[in-house]
This record gives sequence, C-alpha cells and structure tokens, in this order.
Amino acid sequence: MIAAWMLWSAGIGVLFLVAGLAAEKLLTHGGRPTRWVWMVAGAATTALSVLRLPGAPPEPAIIPPPGFAPPLLEPLTVTVARDSMLRSLDDLLVLGWVVLSSLLVVTVLFAFARLVREGRSWQPGSLGHRSVFWSLDTGPTIVGLLRPRVVLPAWVRAIGRREQELILAHEEEHIRAGDARLRFLMTLPLFVFPWNPALWLQRHRLNLAVELDCDRRVMRRMPGHRHAYGNLLLRVGAGQNGLHRVALVALSEGRSQLERRITRLEEQMPRVRRLQGVLLVLGAAAVVALAVLFPRVRGEDAPASDERVDLMAAPVFTPYTVRPDLVNERTVMRALEAEYPPILRDAGIGGTTSVDFFIDTRGVVQQVLVAETSGHEVLDSAALRVARTFRFTPALNLDEVVPVWVAIPITFATGAARANGVPDEVREFADSIARERAADPGDPPADSEAPQDATLTDLMQEPTFTPYTVRPDLSNEREVQRAMEREYPPILREAGIGGTVNVQFFIDAEGVVQRVLVAEPSGHEALDSAALRVARVFRFNPARDDDEPIPVWIAIPLTFQTR
Repeated sequence: MIAAWMLWSAGIGVLFLVAGLAAEKLLTHGGRPTRWVWMVAGAATTALSVLRLPGAPPEPAIIPPPGFAPPLLEPLTVTVARDSMLRSLDDLLVLGWVVLSSLLVVTVLFAFARLVREGRSWQPGSLGHRSVFWSLDTGPTIVGLLRPRVVLPAWVRAIGRREQELILAHEEEHIRAGDARLRFLMTLPLFVFPWNPALWLQRHRLNLAVELDCDRRVMRRMPGHRHAYGNLLLRVGAGQNGLHRVALVALSEGRSQLERRITRLEEQMPRVRRLQGVLLVLGAAAVVALAVLFPRVRGEDAPASDERVDLMAAPVFTPYTVRPDLVNERTVMRALEAEYPPILRDAGIGGTTSVDFFIDTRGVVQQVLVAETSGHEVLDSAALRVARTFRFTPALNLDEVVPVWVAIPITFATGAARANGVPDEVREFADSIARERAADPGDPPADSEAPQDATLTDLMQEPTFTPYTVRPDLSNEREVQRAMEREYPPILREAGIGGTVNVQFFIDAEGVVQRVLVAEPSGHEALDSAALRVARVFRFNPARDDDEPIPVWIAIPLTFQTR
C-alpha cells in the first residue's frame, strides 16, 4: 500500500542521509570533494524507492474440477474494502502526490520562464579573457546545461580587478566541474517523490557541497585572497534573488550557507586520525548496509502477507511454550446445538470430526480444515461452521505471540447418547432409516415419516438434478453481503487477494439450506472455507414444481474481491 511504502522510502532516505554525513565529514578532513557523496545518496534513495514500488498481487487461477454442475443462478459478488487504516489513505495520498509533483513542475517552469524573460535583456560582452552576459541584477551565476554561460550583474564592472578575477574563477570552476548538470540530476527525483523529506535534505547538502568544493578549488588557484573572497560572498549573498535560483548555479546559493562557507575559508583542515577515519568508514558502511537490507513495512504489498498465506496453506508445526486456550466455551456449545443437522439429530446419529485450526496472533481463527472425518459429510460441514465460532487466547513462544495450528475434536451427540448410550427408540428409528435405504425405492412404506426423512437424506448425499418450474430466490441479500464482508479472511483481504468459489446448495422444501459443497475452488482454501460459512447464511423462497414446494440442488458463484 502507498502509505506504508512512503514511510519506508522516507526511512531509507534518512539512513542514506546519515551515511552521507559520515562520509562527508571524512572527505572534508581529507580535503576531498564531497558533492559525489550526495549524488550517490540521492541515487540510492531513488533507486530503492522505485524497486520497492507496491504492485498489484496476481489474481489466483480458478480450475474447475470435473463433475455434476447443478443449475447455475446469478453470481453473487460483493466488493469489500480493505481494513487497514493506512491502506484506506491510498487514494488521498496518490492525489496529494500528483498535486505536489504538479505544483513543483509549475514552480520550476515559472522560474525558468522568468529567467528566459530576463535573459532577453542581457547584453553580450567580456570580462578579462572570458565572454560573459551582462545583466541588470542577475548573478554572478552560470545558466545552461549543455552550453553554460556566465551571467554577471552590472555592479561587477565597478569593483576591483582582484574581485573580478575571483568571480570569474568561481564561475569557471562551476563550469569545469559540471555542477549545473549535477544539480539538475539531483532535482529530478524531487519531481517524482516530492513528499520525501530525505531527498530534499540530500539536495540541500549537495548544494552546500557544490559551493564548498568550488570555494576550495578557487582558493587553491588563488591562495592569497581568502579575505577578499569572503567579503565577495557576503556582498553577493546580500542581494541574491531566490525565486529562480533553481535555474542557476550562483556564486552564493543562499544566505543560510554563507556563514559555513566563510568559516571554512578561514579553517585549517585538521588531519583526520587513523582511528577516527576507520570509525567513520565503518559507520557509513554499516548504515548503507542497513539501508539496503532494511525490511519493508508490513502491509505495504503482497510479499509480507504471502508469508502468512503460506503458513495458512496447510497445517504445520509451530513451536510454542504457551498453548492457545478457548475463551468462549458457552458460545461454542450454543453453536454445537444450533448447527447439529436436524435430520441426523432426530435420528440419533452423531459423530466426531477432528478439525485443524489456524489461530493468528490475536487468537482469531483464520482457517479450519477437516483432519479426520466423522463419516458424515453433513456433520463435517457442521463441525467447520462451529469451528469458526471458536475464540482463543494467542499462543506464546516464550514472550512472543505466534500464529499456530492446533487440532480439536468436535463431537455431535444427542443428550441420551452422551449420558447412557443410544436408547432403544433412537436405535429403532436409525434402524428404520437404514432399512429404508436398502429397500426398493419404488416401494416406499405409506404414511411413514421415517421414509420421507430417509429420502431427503439420500437426496442430500450428492448433487442431483430435480426438475422444477419455479426456481428458489434469495430472500436475505443484505444479510449475505454482510456475511461476505465479515468472513473475508483479513490476511487475504489486506494482501488484495480474492477469488471466486462456486458453491452448491441443497435447499429443502422450506427454503432452508441443509448442505453446502464446493464445486469449483478459488485456489485458496481460506476463501473456500469462508464461502461455505457465507453459504450457510443464505435463505431462499423454496423451489416449486407446479404448485408444490420441493427440495433442489443449485449452484451459486461467490466472489471475494477488494476495491
């Protein structure tokens, strides 16, 4: 996401700024030019920021399995906003980014336009051996990137010969070193990343380094004129116009830098001690290494979340010293009673499903899988729904909160079966169902409730086609939309990963969903499980064959996606 990436880029820029200050100090003590330090720092900050630009995660492929496909109803798609507060700022930050870049471009163009307009009044001439342009009050400076020209204000004509030579020497050193091009190259990243304060500080340090390097070269050529050169800097700085300074390489870059430049003229460069030099080199190298290896802010894009997605893909062992504990036992017990399929409960049929839980660092269940089946698909599906109601305290590895996989058996049993085993009347009822399944389907017992239940149970076993004249219609669309927003796995949502799950529904004659199956997976088990949980929320007006309500199988694709 944009906000986290901006924070990361600014942090990287600050690290290169610190490394640049250490390297600048070392080079200054050695009497070496320092402007290249800031060119490297700016280029590195820009390059790493570009390399880490957030991208859209790939959409998962959907591979439909072979098999029966019930009648397909209209797809249900709900677009869910991402939860992250930083991610919610993305649109606003992008708009602000565009506005800042546009304002900076307009400001620079305005400065160049003003410079061009003033340039029309400049008069060609010469000073000593150098061809120059004379202006009213612009300069001393050089203009132009490919063919630099020296521009001098009119008052230079009236100063002494020694001061004129110092001015020409200064501008010639700027031209010889290509300082105008260096400043232009350092300004380009600001157009792209105007919000990065580290780049602005690095450019400020480059401007100072360019002038200090130039001053050092001038004094090397004319060592006996330090006092006169300092007075000249004061005079030029007092009258400098800053509006179009971005278009110039001036003798004085700004009044805030004059004190340091003049102080440097009078300084005797101390020898850097060997230990001090080693420490500066090691410090700069360490900060640069930290900048290159600096981890991305969690949540800026998909790779940070992919680690969690891989951990969710299948049960794996995660070491921990404190296990997660269940904190909502009453809620789970109510869910067990509510989700027990009525047909099996009335028949006294129960079973135990062993469920694998993936519990995140907040104690929230993010993924549930059937580890050992109960032998009844309806019970397994009910166990997965119950598993989603579990809430835990987070697991700990020493003092660190960690995500873990755990396995818990979920048992469905009637009250009598729990206390004393299966009673005779329940066993007889279950036996009658078994006998009915083995009987000739063309000769069902008349006026018997059990055969009707057995027929319904057989119909629920696998998707089959049932003819109907009126299809079932969804009657609680808003509730389903809320369920999709609620059940969208947060890790996948924040990573921008979505997908479509084709779900098969068995709807009884009252419009109640009795069974749900995944017909076509999304490619992410977490999304498939979420789709099954949402499917249990669906309520329908029952299907009809002429005027008679009938149970049917249908299929509906459920799509999870982020904006």
